[in-house]
Amino acid sequence: MDKFIKFGIIAFLSSFISLQAAEFESNVALSNDYIWRGMTQTSEEAAISGGFDIAGDNGLYFGTWASNVEFGDNAATELDWYAGYASEFENGMTYDIGYLKYTYPGEDSLDFEEIYFGLGYGLVGFTFSAGQDDAPNNSEFSLAIGDTGLSVTYGDYEDTGDYTLISYDLPVDLAGLGVSIGFSDFNAEASSGLADEDRILLTFSM
Repeated sequence: MDKFIKFGIIAFLSSFISLQAAEFESNVALSNDYIWRGMTQTSEEAAISGGFDIAGDNGLYFGTWASNVEFGDNAATELDWYAGYASEFENGMTYDIGYLKYTYPGEDSLDFEEIYFGLGYGLVGFTFSAGQDDAPNNSEFSLAIGDTGLSVTYGDYEDTGDYTLISYDLPVDLAGLGVSIGFSDFNAEASSGLADEDRILLTFSM
């Protein structure tokens, strides 16, 4: 699908979000690494990221998110755009369907898109991301351990590898900053040519 059509769809969906009823949110984070699906995106260096979201009371939302990256090429920034619809069934199960565009200014050959569908019920979640134009698919399961702040995520990235992330939100507030620690483990498929990775993570966010 032509990129102008896709961005047109995002603009079309966002136009249905009433500014008077919209909820605006922003986020900023500093981490010792940017881990995505178990793999470092910053060559194990620190990452600064942030995003902005607009959500309407009709379930439609639109947002953008960015971070520094380091792949050894011209790409220094990842800039993502997404739009979707989220709601809830009568039985309390939530669902979320949307479109996500990953862009890398300066290295357009890395750009790719996904259409995702997620389900959640209580403390359990599942998201399937369908890669577009030959990009691989990803399946991800998540489990929150009660109200402890501890969560476990397991994912399978097609033809690439599988990953596990254990994360814990510390019950502290440092001048308005949330603090989380985590452990990420990535097992590469032999045919991918990638190496296994594991990383301890520390993130400050607000």
